[in-house]
Amino acid sequence: MKKTIVIIILLMIGATSFAQQTKEVPPITFRGKLTFERKMNVYKQMDEMMKGNGGNSAMADNFKKQIPKYKTDVFELFFTDKQSLYKPAPDGISESKMMMGNIPAERNIVYNDYEAMKCVAEKKVFEKTYLVSDSIKQFQWKITEEFRKIAGFNCRRAETIIMDSVYVVAFYTDAILAEGGPEGFNGLPGMILGVVMPRMNLTYFATRIDNYLPTEKEITAPVKGEKVTYATMDIKLHDSMKQWGDFVQRILWYVNI
Repeated sequence: MKKTIVIIILLMIGATSFAQQTKEVPPITFRGKLTFERKMNVYKQMDEMMKGNGGNSAMADNFKKQIPKYKTDVFELFFTDKQSLYKPAPDGISESKMMMGNIPAERNIVYNDYEAMKCVAEKKVFEKTYLVSDSIKQFQWKITEEFRKIAGFNCRRAETIIMDSVYVVAFYTDAILAEGGPEGFNGLPGMILGVVMPRMNLTYFATRIDNYLPTEKEITAPVKGEKVTYATMDIKLHDSMKQWGDFVQRILWYVNI
């Protein structure tokens, strides 16, 4: 009898512990909406512009005193296990305080079809809008043993190099089984909730998730702009901005993420 009572008590303790653990772990999700905060270090961005174009660093230092160090914008990612749409949130793009205005392709809209492995992206580069239709980008990720919590989810760190020289750190969670992430990032065993690109002075971190089924209207490929592939767009930009010198490469980084 005593042995039976002890077993029952142990089972009750185990059940309570499991329930507590379950409360702390977000449920596995296949669909919903993620809100991302994109943050740019404006001071560092200005330094890169000046360095690449022989500008007046003293003028840049004086200008920094008049503006915030960071520019923060908000994006939304609507997703299912088959497709996703990443776009600026309503009133999500803050006013640029930079000397040269907005960064290129700062209002990207990216649609991914993971069954067909196709991507359609609307990218505005200064006064020109391109509609990029191409294969979904492929990344060679290296998964590490480092973890951090983002928007309530335990995330694992992965790393890769894009465009030959841009180091990228991503954090993904296997609690959201749908593919994808901010901009065109994908290819990890779970949703990417954080991206850090030190050379581009950019970070993307999820701040919240809404668990519901997006409507067909909420996940629709963009249609505006001159139709190109990533390769043909790069050629057009190189040809039209030769006078920009080394800074053309930095523009291409922003356009191709």
